[in-house]
Amino acid sequence: MDYNINAGIGTEKDADSVGDGLLQHNRAYLAWLDRIFARYPELVIENCSSGGMRMDYAMLSRHSIQSTSDQENYVNYAAIAAASPSALTPEQSAIWSYPLREGDDEEVVFNMVNALLLRVHQSGHLAELSLRRRELVKEALEYYKSIRHHIPQALPFWPLGLPKQQDEWICLGLRHEDATYLAVWRIHGESAEISLSLPQLQGKMLEIRCAYPQSFDCSWSWSEGEGFLKVTLPETKTARLLEIELK
Repeated sequence: MDYNINAGIGTEKDADSVGDGLLQHNRAYLAWLDRIFARYPELVIENCSSGGMRMDYAMLSRHSIQSTSDQENYVNYAAIAAASPSALTPEQSAIWSYPLREGDDEEVVFNMVNALLLRVHQSGHLAELSLRRRELVKEALEYYKSIRHHIPQALPFWPLGLPKQQDEWICLGLRHEDATYLAVWRIHGESAEISLSLPQLQGKMLEIRCAYPQSFDCSWSWSEGEGFLKVTLPETKTARLLEIELK
């Protein structure tokens, strides 16, 4: 539902004030949606809302999916994706993954990690990718299918705090029972290492693996006593998804 309307401050037509007009407008749209779902209860509607102008829970309580952005730079999308669970549930947060024709392997991985802990909107010219890069897309989607049933029950958290576009590193975590999933992005900067604070796991023995991609360079070390996970990514504009379980 690409509801491209800017209601502004509202309208005074048939209303006591512009605020009253805006409230009536919003309620009329929600009532129309309710009638649609009463007629088609299994219908799935994605809320676009003119770039998220109506990303509120009146809308989210009715729509299954929320479009997060039309951002065309996959590196810039990382901060948007990682911050999105602060505004809506991860399973509603639609993140575009669009591997580029002219990109390389790390570009594909970065694109896929953007979406793997949220709701994958797979796009891009997949038929024009090299076999190796298509396999990386396939690997990511197969892993996503193995964990996506956990996402609606998982609790999001941010080991580095809520992300900003200027950040050199970004991290989004999801906790589900004894499993923790960490998406880690290295955007820019000189340091190839970052320390992630995981106080909820402090003092515990962990089993950590790079869940995606499984054959790329990534290293880490866990400080059980301090509750810090150090992650090393040698290159900028790279991303990895780590899976952590209690031993």
